[in-house]
Amino acid sequence: MKKNIFLRVAIVLCSVISFMTTGCIEKKQTAGKPAITSIQADTTVSLKPDIDQSPTCQIHLDFMYLKPYSETDSVSRRINATLQKTFSEGKLAGLSPETFIDSVRQRYISGYKSDLLKYYEADIHNKVSAEDIPQWYNYEYEITSELSAGRNSIWNYQVTTFQNTGGAHPNTWGKWVNIDPETGNELTREEVFAADAEKSICNLILKQLTNEANTRLETDTISSMEGLHAAGILLDTDLYIPDNFLLKEDGVTFLYNRYEIAPYSMGDFQLTVPYAEIETFLQNRQHQ
Repeated sequence: MKKNIFLRVAIVLCSVISFMTTGCIEKKQTAGKPAITSIQADTTVSLKPDIDQSPTCQIHLDFMYLKPYSETDSVSRRINATLQKTFSEGKLAGLSPETFIDSVRQRYISGYKSDLLKYYEADIHNKVSAEDIPQWYNYEYEITSELSAGRNSIWNYQVTTFQNTGGAHPNTWGKWVNIDPETGNELTREEVFAADAEKSICNLILKQLTNEANTRLETDTISSMEGLHAAGILLDTDLYIPDNFLLKEDGVTFLYNRYEIAPYSMGDFQLTVPYAEIETFLQNRQHQ
C-alpha cells in the first residue's frame, strides 16, 4: 500500500517538474536577444545598355540590422526602422530587409540615369568617340554599415558612404546614431548632453583634437588654437558638438567628417572623450 502511495507521489512530482522545466524554457525563449545580421547587394548598371563601352555605375550596399528573436519582438523592428532611415538618409523605413536593400539599389540606379543619361545621349548624337567620352560618366557608390552595442546596451550604428561621381576626387563620410534599446528611437544631442554644457564639452574635445593633430603631424608643438589654425584646422568654424557621436563603452566618440573642421587632405577626425571626463555633462539617463 505504501509502495503504491510513493509511486503516485513520484508520478505527480515528475509531472510538476516537467511542467516547470517547459515553462522555464519558453520564458527563456521569449526573453531572447535579437541577432545582428546583414544583407548585401552588388550591382553594375550600364548607363545605356545598348551601346558598346557604355559608362557604368557600380553600387555596393551592406546593410547591417537586427534579426528579431520572435514574432513578438516589436522593439527590434522599431530599431530596424531607425537603421533603415539612417542608411537611406531618411528616405526609407519600415520595410523588410530584402525590399529595403532593393529599394536603395533602385534609388541609386534611378539617380545615376537621371543625372547623366541625357548628357551621354547628346554626346552619342554628336558622334563623340568612345575614347573621348568623359570618365566622369562612370559612377561608384559604396554604402556600408556597422551595428554594435555601446554603453548601457545602447545600439551604436555607423553608416559609411563612399561616393565617386566625377568630381575632383572621391569623397567618404559617416553618419553615426545612437539608438535607445527600449524604444528603438534615435537619441539626439539634446537627449544625451546636459543643457548649457557645450562649452565645457568642446574644451574636452579640443584637448583630444590637439593630441590628434600632434600625432598626425608628428610633432608636440601644437598646444593652442593658434597652432591648430597654423595646421589648417578650425580655420572656417569654431569647435562644436557634432550630430555624429557614439556612446561607446569606454567614452563618447565624436566624428567630424572631411571638410567639417579641416581640409579634405586631413581626412576625418574621430575623437574620444573618456567617461571619467565627460560624465558630469551627460543627461541623468546616460549614467544608469
